[in-house]
Amino acid sequence: MKRILIYIIVLSAFITQMVYGQAGKIISGVVSDNRGPIPGATVYEKELTANGAVTDQNGKFSLKLKGNAGTLVIKSIGYLTREISTTGKTTVNITLQEDAKGLEEVVVLGFGEKAKKITSTGAVSSISGKEIRQSPTSSIQNSLAGRLPGFFSQQRGGQPGKDGAEFNIRGISTYQGTTRPLIIVDDIEVTADQISMIDQNEIESLTILKDASTTAVYGVRGANGVVVIRTRRGEAGKPQLTFRQEVGLNSSTMNFDTNDGYTTLALLNEWTTQQYLDPAIQYPKYFAGNNLERYRLQDDPYNFPFVDWWDELTLKNSLQSRTNFDISGGTQKTKYFVSLGYFNQGGMYKNFTKDEGYNGNYNFDRYNFRSNVDIDPTKDLHIRFDLSGRFGVTNSPNDSPGNNGAPTLQYLWNGQLSAFGYPAFNANGTYGGSTSSATKINPIANLRYSGYSRDYTNNLGFVTQVNQKLNFITDGLSANALLSYASDYSFNRSLKRNAAEIPTYYWDPNTKSYLPVVNNLYRLGNLSRTGGYTGSNRVTNLQASVKYDKSFGNHDLNAFVLLNQTTKTDETASAATEPYNVRGITGSISYNFKQRYLLDIKGAYNGSDKFQNANKRYALFPAVSVGYNISEESFFKKNITFVDNLKIRASYGIVGNDGIGSSVYTYEKTYSSGSGKGYVFGETSNTAQSGIIEPTLSNTEITWETQTDGNIGLDLKMFKGKVSFTADFYKKRREDILTQRSSVAAAFGASLPFVNLGIVENKGYEFELTYRDNAFSNKLSYFINAQISHSENKVVFRDEGLAKYPWLGLTGKPVGALFGYQDAGLYQSLYDVYNSPKLLTATPLNNLNLGGVKLVDLNGDNVIDQYDMGYLGTNQPEFIAGLSLGFSYKGFDFSTLFQSSFKYFININRGIISYSRPENQSVPYNLGRWTPITGNDASFPVLAGSGSQNSVYSTYWTKRGDYIRWKNVEIGYRLPDSFAKKLHVNNIRLYANGYNLGLLYTALPVFIDPESVTGSSSTTNIGDINEYPQQRIYNFGIQFGL
Repeated sequence: MKRILIYIIVLSAFITQMVYGQAGKIISGVVSDNRGPIPGATVYEKELTANGAVTDQNGKFSLKLKGNAGTLVIKSIGYLTREISTTGKTTVNITLQEDAKGLEEVVVLGFGEKAKKITSTGAVSSISGKEIRQSPTSSIQNSLAGRLPGFFSQQRGGQPGKDGAEFNIRGISTYQGTTRPLIIVDDIEVTADQISMIDQNEIESLTILKDASTTAVYGVRGANGVVVIRTRRGEAGKPQLTFRQEVGLNSSTMNFDTNDGYTTLALLNEWTTQQYLDPAIQYPKYFAGNNLERYRLQDDPYNFPFVDWWDELTLKNSLQSRTNFDISGGTQKTKYFVSLGYFNQGGMYKNFTKDEGYNGNYNFDRYNFRSNVDIDPTKDLHIRFDLSGRFGVTNSPNDSPGNNGAPTLQYLWNGQLSAFGYPAFNANGTYGGSTSSATKINPIANLRYSGYSRDYTNNLGFVTQVNQKLNFITDGLSANALLSYASDYSFNRSLKRNAAEIPTYYWDPNTKSYLPVVNNLYRLGNLSRTGGYTGSNRVTNLQASVKYDKSFGNHDLNAFVLLNQTTKTDETASAATEPYNVRGITGSISYNFKQRYLLDIKGAYNGSDKFQNANKRYALFPAVSVGYNISEESFFKKNITFVDNLKIRASYGIVGNDGIGSSVYTYEKTYSSGSGKGYVFGETSNTAQSGIIEPTLSNTEITWETQTDGNIGLDLKMFKGKVSFTADFYKKRREDILTQRSSVAAAFGASLPFVNLGIVENKGYEFELTYRDNAFSNKLSYFINAQISHSENKVVFRDEGLAKYPWLGLTGKPVGALFGYQDAGLYQSLYDVYNSPKLLTATPLNNLNLGGVKLVDLNGDNVIDQYDMGYLGTNQPEFIAGLSLGFSYKGFDFSTLFQSSFKYFININRGIISYSRPENQSVPYNLGRWTPITGNDASFPVLAGSGSQNSVYSTYWTKRGDYIRWKNVEIGYRLPDSFAKKLHVNNIRLYANGYNLGLLYTALPVFIDPESVTGSSSTTNIGDINEYPQQRIYNFGIQFGL
């Protein structure tokens, strides 16, 4: 009995030691998944959540236990949470499984709020910073096309520092006000230009808020949608240092593919004859047969030159580079993330200024820094300090070879750099030139000597936030205060020389010597230095809020009330606007029962200083949304087990848009003075004397645009998260659009003010389908994602007055409508030419050509004029789509993205398409021109001068802008840890990615990028080619931890 008692005492002591001896013990280990270590995973004691650690870049952690339960909890976003016993252990290795169902567990909303995906009732799409970093472009908005349903974008050009895509959310709903969404970066409002300056390495996530239930909290500024960007923040643990270096090659997506010299000059001879009506008459040619043959042989390139200016001026590839260094870490009380970045992108010109001591090429340099610090002095008090800076330098050549200030590239795309006017270099090494007024200054000489223009942009911002839990009053209550400030300052430095002061030379056969094109100009003119302040803007935001977040059994309640004021000041070098404020109260109530029945009520009572009338300055912008998680019903769980989540949701609300004009005080009465703006006195002269007039009447009743917004959506997840599907259908009606009346007769005697009259309706849908799975014992993971978005709008009311003919009005047509003539093919006979309606008011003999475009006389008055111009289509894509797929296997990973836009139109009768000048280059597209032999088989009109019917906008030149683009690809490999340790680094990853890899389909000629064509409702500029083409980027990088 005594022996048994001794055994019991010893065993009890041993058990006690096991249970209570955990405190003070140090547990270390590695957290990983099927691909390798998981950095940033949280490890903490189950009963002491404040005692925890965060895994480093190698997935390692070390934790000194303070409790006695001996259970660790391991969490990481996108993985299932695990609990593991530490009893009798000092080292543990934990493998986490992906939680496909919870990959989108939390969505970011406005004013820093978050919601569980399963209980969210709004239309929201998001993308991670990791996905954004797969695109090696300088502007983050370029990375979003095809990745976010509802995000419509078009990248017009690729100039370094100015390549950011134009974008909107769910299409366009106004023809007067701004269409750009509100952009918030860590509680700081930024412009669309400023978002291009953000370093992609800093981004944690980007979310777009698309319906009234998510944007109503912004009230008068929520109608165009909201982009919310969150930057990376530190986690508790040892300092984690990461270095990333990339080098890329840029090349043009559009190649200036021209015909050879002989072909071009033969076409030019044809042009001189075909622009006349009677083909039987022999008209003089530009080039006689012998001379034409010399151009073909190219045996005397100085007297018979044919210069490929694209090849002479541009590089096959230009360079770009990116360097990033960041460090994060901290303790349970203080966490930090600090990032430094540098980006450089070179221009497409050759280095002509290497001996001049300055950079006369296109170039962009950007420097970024960010510091995000979180401090928790107590368990109930959280303090946040963010500081960021962005400094950009954009360089461009002062290179206009003509007299209209247009850059060299524009002349190149317009075909106006004569290939046969003069050689690039004369036989004596001087720059070639010509005395002909049709040719432009030698572009090589111009690029070398004309100087540069350099724009500097400096942006600084900070955020200070304090959050205090008020659990001593009641559980779940907290108070928050925030102050943010951002300042953007820009200035210019230029070094310029007038193109007329750059000597070029031509061969004079009389003196048998090279003479200057400009008489007696043998020396370069002086360079002049200019520069100064160009503008700035400042944004200050103040917030104070109280929040309540509490669960009561099966009931979850979240509510907050927020006071908000934003003050903005914009300045230019010539003028400054008065600061204006947006003030208001924002409120939100979110409730759910068992995560099954969902209700959100949100809104804002706010207004803007832009409006004078007190009754038109503030208003309530409410929204309500509901959701029903059918999959949370017991009958559903029992009978339909393959469905993880099925939710239907609906929202309706009212939001506003105060971005209605360029002036803060659109309502003010203004006066104008000067010569010709006065009155006629006496009987001897009809000349108006100087005076003061009121050019436009004022309207103090001006207010914001108001939009009613309805959305119905469905969220579905199946097969343990392998399949997910989202669908949204929406309809928006924008009213009170600023409109200048056209229905009032001109006899009224004054320019009418803008009034809130216009109405535009916009409707559409979005679908997104994702499949992801693992194979080979989770060693292989793969995914595929497909999405499509549709948006179409129409003008319901614009007060146009009564149109002379029904096809002339804008009402009933979309915003961005293109207008022009209808075509009926090409003229095939002289009889048809002579019996056709007159073009405008001129005679057919001077304006109509055999083989030219035949225009339709819509109103039957035998005259082709502005009354025959009808609707051609819209320049805004109605559909955008994206297809992405990828896989990872052991250390390898691969992903790619295809993106498309379709059902929109571009008028291509601009630039090098139009063969209308004698100095024009010709392109292969011109070879399909009409001749008496090709007749009906011609794909291009007869070559003729710009005065013909071929130069006007018509359906003949209006092409579908549809395209499919291979947008992005990335392949990477993570080297084994054993190799990294030898180099005293960790997590080495080598990767290569590409951007704008090629067009898989387009209806346009190969030298026109469908996104690089500008467009508007005005027929004066539809179809202009952006002079700096989009860039194809091949990028190579390495990333590792220190």
